[in-house]
Amino acid sequence: MKLNQNKKLMVPILAVLLMTMSASLIFAQKFLPRKWNARKVELSFNHYYDWKEVEGALRKLEKAYPKFLKLRSIGKSFQGREIWFMTINNPDTGSEMQKCAMYMDANIHGNEVQGGEIGIYTIWYLMENYNYNDTIRKLVDERVFYIFPSVNPDGRDLWLHSGGSARSGQTPFDSDSDGLYDEDGPEDLDGDGEVGSMFIKVESGKGTHRLSDIGDRLVPIQKNIKGKPDELGNYKYIGSEGIDNDGDGRYNEDGGGGYDANRDWPSYWQPNYIQRGAGGYPFYWPESQHTRDFFYSHPNIAGVQAFHNTGGMILRGPGVQLRGEYPRNDLFVYDEIGKKGEKIIEGYRYIVIWSGLYTVWGGFIDFTHDTLGIYSFSNELWMSRADLDKDGNATQEEREFFDKYIDMDNTAISMHQIDHPQLGKVTIDHDTTKLSGRVPPLWLLEELCHRNMAFCLLHADEMPLPIIKDVSAEKISTGLYRLKVTLYNERLMPTMSAAAVANMVQPPDTISIDGKVKVLAAGQAAGTGMPSGVPAQFRRFFRGRGAADSDVTFIEQKDLKNLKLTNGISGRSEVEYHFLVEGKGNVTVKLDCTKGGKHSKTIVLK
Repeated sequence: MKLNQNKKLMVPILAVLLMTMSASLIFAQKFLPRKWNARKVELSFNHYYDWKEVEGALRKLEKAYPKFLKLRSIGKSFQGREIWFMTINNPDTGSEMQKCAMYMDANIHGNEVQGGEIGIYTIWYLMENYNYNDTIRKLVDERVFYIFPSVNPDGRDLWLHSGGSARSGQTPFDSDSDGLYDEDGPEDLDGDGEVGSMFIKVESGKGTHRLSDIGDRLVPIQKNIKGKPDELGNYKYIGSEGIDNDGDGRYNEDGGGGYDANRDWPSYWQPNYIQRGAGGYPFYWPESQHTRDFFYSHPNIAGVQAFHNTGGMILRGPGVQLRGEYPRNDLFVYDEIGKKGEKIIEGYRYIVIWSGLYTVWGGFIDFTHDTLGIYSFSNELWMSRADLDKDGNATQEEREFFDKYIDMDNTAISMHQIDHPQLGKVTIDHDTTKLSGRVPPLWLLEELCHRNMAFCLLHADEMPLPIIKDVSAEKISTGLYRLKVTLYNERLMPTMSAAAVANMVQPPDTISIDGKVKVLAAGQAAGTGMPSGVPAQFRRFFRGRGAADSDVTFIEQKDLKNLKLTNGISGRSEVEYHFLVEGKGNVTVKLDCTKGGKHSKTIVLK
């Protein structure tokens, strides 16, 4: 009898459980971003996009999310390609120029492509997760993003389609100083989509390379080591794959371009005989000019991320030792973001450009930090996963094991012979192919995109977010008030970097007092987030006006109704400003920060 009763009780319980589970499944299918059928835009991130495909992906995203996304061009490359960028902004939470902006670009070097995929992935991820993820929604609502998948689309397409090195932009350049421009570039003679290295067979001892011990590739000879006769070398390196177009006996020494657009910026710029790759003067190349003009017309940019490859590095400036170390307040910001970045991007090292990598005269990161006062990073993307014993160094054996047993020889091209029109029989060998060495295997590309995007989102989230926290009034006498204005910046970055203040490259923030009042004096309350480097003209004030000498530090400025905060608002700080005002009625206090937007509050003086 008891058993039957239990069975009867179980039926409605099971029904309720089934209904609950069904409702949960329906909810999950409809709302959770884990379900692929909830996505509006399907894009692949195991694929490198050429420039036409980049435009197609960007237009597809813009069409799916027209409220948030605007696709524009800053101008054309030398070969006529539009340099596209995507703006991400939620107009419901404010206009574009009234918010801090995060700038992301990639591929200034044509063969360093994967940063472009990070840009596309970032746009896609932010949009696809906006309705589901509170963190993403808050970030998109508070910030603006300017994302450039490539600032060198000519080099990108050349690398993807021809197999050439394509580091440079494609403005004509006389690389071999013969008075001709780009007349002897590489050719894919065997049609395999890669430009390999050419070798000819020579008498033993006169070569630069020999067959490997297992005979599958050519390896450089080891000098000054006694060994087998074939250590002397019986293959001579000729050059990269191609023909001698200009008849000077050299092969492919003057391909498209030949300069370095990351040596074209005004901070510590040096001519070509000091810094190889520099142009005739700063902003010499058209792509650099377009980028410069974009920055000058978007002073709201507070964070910069530039993507390069390779080596697994999170780089900050300075690019040259001569510049000296950054001020302590700027280092505090860089170090917190950079050290967190090491945890976000597995295996990457946070280092300084000049000391940890090499000296870069006229580099982009020095331009954005010193000339524009923007906190700027440059990530060198991808480090080999071939370090199987995790000692930090991938040996040749470890790389070969990774390529064969993990990547399944997906990028391998065997050594082979071709008939060369000028040299006869030529051996073509590939030390590395386009899709190995500097870029990750395609099955690891999406992880690279996500981790580096996450680092950029951390950077964007820590940009300044100043507000007027409170406005209050204390009546001193008839028609005379002490107005207290409390400002709060909850994020890591100050509204003005130490570089911006020292180099005077950013307009100061302002507190404006609007209303039928006269401002008699103004100052900062003692002990309330005093910015670094307080100038000498700050004096004690309010003596004889009902305030103690130690209350406020007097500010001497001509127009106190529009008070200039020449040092900005510190990060993670609250600061209080006092105004002695005469008058009554509605008073509106306005805060205007170039990198932080505008905010206002109104109070009535009775």
